[in-house]
Amino acid sequence: MIRRLCLALLLSIVSLFVNTPLYAQVRIVATIKPLQMIASAITEGVNEPEVLIPSAQSYHHFVLRPSSVRAIDQSELLIWVGPELETYLVDTIEQQLPGKNVLQVLAIPGLVVHHAGYDAEDNVEMIVPNEGVHAGHRHVSGTDIDPHVWLDTRNARLIAQAIMGQLVSIDPASSKRYLNNLADFERQIAALELELVAALQPSETPQYAVYHDAFRYFERQFGLRHDVVFVGSEDIQPGIRHMLALRDAVNERSIGCLMEDVTSQTATVDTIIGNKKITRIKADTTGQRLTSGPTAYIQLIENLANAFRQCFDQ
Repeated sequence: MIRRLCLALLLSIVSLFVNTPLYAQVRIVATIKPLQMIASAITEGVNEPEVLIPSAQSYHHFVLRPSSVRAIDQSELLIWVGPELETYLVDTIEQQLPGKNVLQVLAIPGLVVHHAGYDAEDNVEMIVPNEGVHAGHRHVSGTDIDPHVWLDTRNARLIAQAIMGQLVSIDPASSKRYLNNLADFERQIAALELELVAALQPSETPQYAVYHDAFRYFERQFGLRHDVVFVGSEDIQPGIRHMLALRDAVNERSIGCLMEDVTSQTATVDTIIGNKKITRIKADTTGQRLTSGPTAYIQLIENLANAFRQCFDQ
């Protein structure tokens, strides 16, 4: 009797393992949270990608620690934007990661890429210039490229396809799951794009400003245009004299709304605006306030769209 019970229990356990798919745990490390979010959509049900840079830390000034180097070294797939954004990774990739699976987003064919700065056709006034005594931070390489490519959903689709291609090569046993996840993500992106095309077309877009140009990819995809940008880079920290000059410049202009990234220095913006009545909208371009997961990227873009709608409704 006991022997039969043990045999039945053993058969049940074997059956459980046979009928339960076992997925390989590919270790994926993304440098920034938006890339982790896109990767999570592809790896749902298989594993959860890691992120190298904590949400509240600037990707411009991140310094590799021994724990970061270990995470990169132990990864089976490293996803980064490129030297235009993560300058701290260039030497590590060139010297320490030859032959490893590395996906450089800015090298993906067909990616929509915009240049930083403005020309006469943009018709945008920059209050603080990129040159001279108040010049902003510039990346070590690729200074003409705006690296915030994840804010265009068409790029997110291409990034997801590239991640899927890498994972199918590394983990062919889970290829069907990756392909199905990619199809789901692409359907979500397509539905989101249709929704935003309709939602972001007010009859008359009010004049609005941005503190720094964090939204270029999103704005250009959906036909939006700000009239004024306060500073050319999020790393610019104007001195007190210059902030007072900025306040005078802002007071002279008709601006109904100011779009700020959550990384903007609140005290600096407070000083620049002074007592001027202007609606200030905080927008999260990197998902600092979101938990990464298979639908997090969709939520990131929806939240950004809602921030612009709040601005236009003022």
